[in-house]
Amino acid sequence: VTPGDTIHAVHYVIDLQEIDTDAKTITAATTVTLTPLVDNLDAVPLELMEPLVVDAVFVDGVEVQAVFDNNIILIPTLTTVSVGDTIDIQVQYHGEPFHESWGGFHYSGSYAFNLGVGISWIPHNLGKTWFPCIDDFTDRATYDVLATVPDGKMAVGGGELVEVTINGNGTSTYHWHLAQQVPTYLVSVAVGEYALVEDTYEGLERTIPITYYVKPGDTAKVPGSFERIKEITALYEDRFGPYSWHRIGYVGTALGAMEHATNIAYPNFCITGNASYESLYAHELSHMWFGDKVTCDKAGEMWINEGWATFCEHYYVEALDGVDFFKTQMRDMHASVLQGCHTEEGGYHPLNNIPQEYTYGTSAYDKGATVVQALRAYLGDEVFFEACKSFLDDLAFTSVSSYDMEANYTANTGTDMSGFFNNWVYHGGTPHYSIDSFSVVPHMGTSDVTVYVKQKRKGPAFTGNDNRIAFTVMDNQWNTYTDTIHFSGTSGHTTCTVPFYPEEVFLDLEERYFDATVDNYRVIGETGEVNFPETYFSLEVFELSDSAF
Repeated sequence: VTPGDTIHAVHYVIDLQEIDTDAKTITAATTVTLTPLVDNLDAVPLELMEPLVVDAVFVDGVEVQAVFDNNIILIPTLTTVSVGDTIDIQVQYHGEPFHESWGGFHYSGSYAFNLGVGISWIPHNLGKTWFPCIDDFTDRATYDVLATVPDGKMAVGGGELVEVTINGNGTSTYHWHLAQQVPTYLVSVAVGEYALVEDTYEGLERTIPITYYVKPGDTAKVPGSFERIKEITALYEDRFGPYSWHRIGYVGTALGAMEHATNIAYPNFCITGNASYESLYAHELSHMWFGDKVTCDKAGEMWINEGWATFCEHYYVEALDGVDFFKTQMRDMHASVLQGCHTEEGGYHPLNNIPQEYTYGTSAYDKGATVVQALRAYLGDEVFFEACKSFLDDLAFTSVSSYDMEANYTANTGTDMSGFFNNWVYHGGTPHYSIDSFSVVPHMGTSDVTVYVKQKRKGPAFTGNDNRIAFTVMDNQWNTYTDTIHFSGTSGHTTCTVPFYPEEVFLDLEERYFDATVDNYRVIGETGEVNFPETYFSLEVFELSDSAF
């Protein structure tokens, strides 16, 4: 069905011999080391997008006559090749690379850069806009990117800068090497009159270089724009494991942002000198764990990339600025998901099967983030973050499905995760939990409280099993006792003993599970109007003798 069904790319050498920002063209030669996945191949296909023109094709150094049609180069092999063989194919080509409104290979004045995915273009992978490749989410390779540019310009790629060769003819060649295996959409190049701002971060395992390639006039704005990047990186390392890449890198582009491995495309307008776009660079940085180190195996599973990164961009706020900021951000996002996601996207879609026209939409990003938080609440922080580390280590530099994630979290937590994934990931809509009733049997100084809960659903009918949700018992002095109820089906109950006489029972008082409701509490200490955000409820207080919950 796709080139990746029959062949696997081991390594790419992408040699951009000329990048003409006036004519908006490239002249290039890409050499791909391939190995077959099936036996007896006498031809192999590579993807390359027109209007690029193929000039010549070589197989193991011998020129062959290839057919370039419908964005596929069909290349005859010199002899039949089978599993275990390797061949080197070089394609020489030139022309104006394709781009859509967002993804592809762009020119902006004297600058040029690629963005590895298309938002509206389907299929979304757009590595093929600037080099011949196997362009999907699952074929992973290592890369060398060489780019020859006029003196005065820089070429910035992913990984490590191997060398800069002064050619003596008014040009220089930049050579970048990316040692980790990544899909084609995570490989990058950006060319222009850049200035380099350098820093280092003392990571868990080593000192990590930080590079910012920006317009010369923006260098003074870099420290303020990325003020807390080291704190955020330290948090991610602590929660998700050591940083796996050679460097942390951002490069200024005319539009973006895009999580190219170690070379994040970052819009020039976001380099402001202040923290106004902090959540954006935090989001993109988190992709070095979720999206780059472990990648979704198809577009319909984009929540594995974007839902987790959206969670991270909110989670760091909780860790650095406090839980109230986190609650406010997540509550607003969750309300928007419940109210509008199904309308925007034509229905309630399972997170692991989002239609491609909505790959980069609300389900993958925002609903995905709330489901990650629900998983965090389901497991508890200690188990959740250790399981995240194990997931990222066990499946590092592979492409995965939600089923792979479920199996890995089951293995690493000792908890059967099928109930959670069935309820939150594999079926559209969102479960809703509520208190049906509670009963109290008082004793001397304690009370036995039996809490009855029920489950409904917003969206297509489905009843989840293996549910867990926290409940809080409170007395009239606001003393609390919190526990978790486990149940399957439409209803359940549990009994606990509390050291007071209860006045009320609340489900998910601290807004951690993000089921199909938005609620919050306030302590009222003065008269006037009191608003409860995202609940369509406000309270007018005319008289108050004491503070009230």
